[in-house]
Amino acid sequence: MQSLNVKSSAVNQLNVDELERTAQVEFKNGGKYTYFDVAADAIRELLYKSTPDTSIGQWVNENLLSTERTYQIGFTD
Repeated sequence: MQSLNVKSSAVNQLNVDELERTAQVEFKNGGKYTYFDVAADAIRELLYKSTPDTSIGQWVNENLLSTERTYQIGFTD
């Protein structure tokens, strides 16, 4: 699991695991979620091709919230 530096108005923390295809998000409102079966391409793009201008909130919206991802409330170990 890799923790990313996050500068976002909606997200406090974002951790992703390319091999497990999971993402953990802590939102500014305190909600914590673990998302499963995240597209490996989306994770690789975020890890290796993002720039300081990359919108983390937009990535979360496009790759986690606006898709039919299975999720669990809270972080898994």
